[in-house]
Amino acid sequence: MSRALLLCLLSLFVTSAYAEKPVLALVIDDLGYSFNLAQQVLQLPGQHTFAIIPDTPYSTKIALFAHNKGHEIILHMPMQSLASGKHIEASTLNDRMTESEITRNVETMLSEIPYIRGINNHMGSKLTGLGYVMRPVMESIHQYNPRFYFLDSRTTAQSQAYQQALIAGVPTLKRDVFLDYDHKNPQSLLEQFDRWLKKADRKGSAIAIAHPYSSTIEFLQQKLPQIMDRYQFMTISQLIQHKQDRLSWPIYLSRLQKDLKN
Repeated sequence: MSRALLLCLLSLFVTSAYAEKPVLALVIDDLGYSFNLAQQVLQLPGQHTFAIIPDTPYSTKIALFAHNKGHEIILHMPMQSLASGKHIEASTLNDRMTESEITRNVETMLSEIPYIRGINNHMGSKLTGLGYVMRPVMESIHQYNPRFYFLDSRTTAQSQAYQQALIAGVPTLKRDVFLDYDHKNPQSLLEQFDRWLKKADRKGSAIAIAHPYSSTIEFLQQKLPQIMDRYQFMTISQLIQHKQDRLSWPIYLSRLQKDLKN
């Protein structure tokens, strides 16, 4: 290959890498209790990911509806929280379970929601901080389907979910921003939305989690169309593939540079 051609290819690759728009990934959690709210979030502009809680009245109906509309679905796996008095689903994983009980519960939940591509944790501020529990959870996921990914919702700074997913060989990412932890406060929604965009600008991509609150839906209906030209939206599986593809770029670049020297 000639030196001139190599220089041309190198220039094209560098230009393409820098011209790429930042990536935004939006996950809507807590679907399953209202089919009406699920329909509303499924109409939001852009490609997004929708997390469905098992053991809920409309979990299967929402999964089938979302899949038929071409949306990405994940299992919103209930896990033990530090907060007392929270509603707990019947399938919630807890630290009193044996490894065999964890495996059985994980497999039951994975089989309940059709067409899922991955999993993220619902609550879990206690359980995800326990590496010895997250290990069998991730091993069970990998054994059930090695193509499933796990998104660490990061409900606690002490979460071990991401690390244990890596060890088990489960494709994994971490949440960057909770958009609506204070969903009744319009200023808070705006501030978290801006944090999401700035993180994507700085890092190349950012993952936000939101919920099917009426205030959040109304906010996103207004704000998402305003940023469509500046950012590209990806589902979590697309973002994982995107990151894997970008990891190969430095290797290819180094080979081009070595060829140029020779």
